[in-house]
Formats: sequence, C-alpha cells, structure tokens
Amino acid sequence: MLLVSHVWLYYGNEYRIDQGLNPNQVLAMLGQGCDGIKPLINYLVINVLGQGRYVKATARIYRGNDDALIHFVITIDGGSKEVMVIVSRNPADTLFNYYTSPSSENFVECSFD
Repeated sequence: MLLVSHVWLYYGNEYRIDQGLNPNQVLAMLGQGCDGIKPLINYLVINVLGQGRYVKATARIYRGNDDALIHFVITIDGGSKEVMVIVSRNPADTLFNYYTSPSSENFVECSFD
C-alpha cells in the first residue's frame, strides 16, 4: 500500500477521512482475516454509529492490488446500519472495483454474533 493512502469511511452517503485509523493498522487487521477485523466493529459502533454495543455484524472484505474495502452491516438496537471502511488513495475507484471485481478470490465473507 502506498503511503499516500488514507482510511476513508463511507456512511450515510458521505465519504470522510478517518483520523482515528491508520492505513497500515487496518491492512494488518485485514491480514488476519475475519478475526483481525473484530476491533473495527467496536470502533465503528462507538465512533461512527454512536452506540454502546451491537447485536450482530457481517462483513465483506475486498482486497485489490493497491486498495481494500470492508463493507460492514452492523445490527444495533433499532435496525441495521451499513458502513464501509476503505483504504485507498481514491475511495471512489475502490468502491467501483468492489462492485465490479470479477474474481471471488478478492473477497472474504465474515459473520459476527
């Protein structure tokens, strides 16, 4: 991953750079698969969704050549929320690659109860 990459959050139809997450830290979490991204769920629940806990969560991890995206669906009391964590220089391109990637080898599915 290039040093100019950022961690972007996509939530509520809005992109923003997240200052609390380091791109290398997120990539290290992704390297550990589903178990590695568990701390991200808690981070998102508290810092993005403003909740204290979650009921369950699913995640779809995409790893491209020089980018990564984790698409979370987090169920909290009162419903489900979608949040995407994107490590990229250009999150719009990564989002496009996520939805158009023909290779299932680029994806990992996770479920947390």
